Amino acid sequence: MLKIVSPDTMKNMDKRAMEEYSIPGIVLMENAGRKLAEQVNNIWENQSIKSSKKVVVFCGKGNNGGDGFVVARHLSNAGFDIHVFITADPNEIKGDALVNLHIIQKMDIDIHTTLEKDFLQKASRVTDGAFAVVDALFGTGLKGEVKGIALEVIELINSFDCHVIACDIPSGISGHTGQVLGTAVRAEETVTMALPKTGIVIFPGAQYTGKLTVADIGMPYSVIKEAETEAILLEKQYIADLFNECPLDAHKGDFGRVFVIAGSRGMSGAAALAGLASARSGAGLVTVGIPESLNDIIEMKLTEVMSIPLSETSEGSISNEALKQALEFAQKCNAVAIGPGLSMNDDTRQFVKQFVEDCKKPLVIDADGLNALSDEPNLLAETSLCQTVITPHPGEMARLLSTTTDVVQRDRIGAARAAASKLGSTVVLKGAGTLIVTPDGDTWINTTGNPGMATGGSGDVLTGIITAFIARGMKPTEAALAGVFIHGLAGDIAVEKMGGGISLIASDIIGYLHEAFKIIFS
Repeated sequence: MLKIVSPDTMKNMDKRAMEEYSIPGIVLMENAGRKLAEQVNNIWENQSIKSSKKVVVFCGKGNNGGDGFVVARHLSNAGFDIHVFITADPNEIKGDALVNLHIIQKMDIDIHTTLEKDFLQKASRVTDGAFAVVDALFGTGLKGEVKGIALEVIELINSFDCHVIACDIPSGISGHTGQVLGTAVRAEETVTMALPKTGIVIFPGAQYTGKLTVADIGMPYSVIKEAETEAILLEKQYIADLFNECPLDAHKGDFGRVFVIAGSRGMSGAAALAGLASARSGAGLVTVGIPESLNDIIEMKLTEVMSIPLSETSEGSISNEALKQALEFAQKCNAVAIGPGLSMNDDTRQFVKQFVEDCKKPLVIDADGLNALSDEPNLLAETSLCQTVITPHPGEMARLLSTTTDVVQRDRIGAARAAASKLGSTVVLKGAGTLIVTPDGDTWINTTGNPGMATGGSGDVLTGIITAFIARGMKPTEAALAGVFIHGLAGDIAVEKMGGGISLIASDIIGYLHEAFKIIFS
């Protein structure tokens, strides 16, 4: 289990290490810089054709810059041609960073500061032909937008054709939200200290991080163990542990019954995808409730999934007259999914609201199910706590919170936590690095999936998978975790097998679910 911490928590961890364990801050800085230097050396050693040993280190005036000074010393001692550019007046540098600056000033290392008039021109000229650039400009404490000389330096770094390795976090990325603060370094690799920070594992920050290496800097184990967790990264073993072993004498009744309420005229595919995904994810029995005029179509599309024709509106969507029939059938099931392709018909919206309010079974609500509830989201809060999983994309989340998509995307964790608390539901906020959040604020970040999955019907497949896992006996939050990870893993396998994601469609994800399960259980 890999914990993610906020910059504030990391600051407290450093403080505890220094105050409670008497580890000097300069020792932590030394360990951080040495680990980063080792990674730079490893990159150089692993080249098939050895290139120049020139490395340029860009340093700020804070502790991140101090780490950079340590990097410069160790790489210089290892035989690299080191050049240091400091984006500050050396008189502004204090504490442990100043100690390390004084050390490299006494070594045969080329050092430049912004006191030099042609600072940027020299940086550009010196970096020409370099093997690597080390970004040690800002740490996780950056709050406002990058401005002035730092902005110009970051843009210069991004223009170089060489390896870019960031110290702890790419400069310009918010350590809290992952947002780009004006501009940011696009790193090929990031070496982060002790534990990953939130901003480098959620998007857009994750896109600037590159390959992530977590460096052991000698932080006491108890400090790491007791650190307040901002989130947990989903990994294979974490997901595998959520599944129970199947008894050898199992029958279909042991694996639960799923009811999927979905579809409308022109949207029968949503119902079919959700139903088939449930069946492929191990539900014992799956029944799709669809508008009655679609029943023949669904029976043609699906062989292993049953169907129930429900009363419909003149527009071919499920009518509120179907409420009693749907609720009675739901009582026979272990989990219910509602929403894919239902349409925004007023009568259908009323059906959704009443069904959600009256249904006593665990619910997975997606798409038009969420849209129907957007003007009365408190209906969700009145259902059993944590018995409901909602799977909004950012636009649907914005409607549930009466805000904008941009606001949601600027702080995805904050938005997901607000919704989970307000609605009393486990929230799956879809998108790159999908988030799963409980009403108590527990947060997980998914590590599977790819841009090819941004295609119509992918969310319907996810809904079906999660519902199947609940029916099989998982708690709703566990089902959300497993569903999101396996859904993304199947998408990753599909892209690998198909040679790219451009042609990926939702049914391909279903087609590779068996391969995803094979990996999970291997």
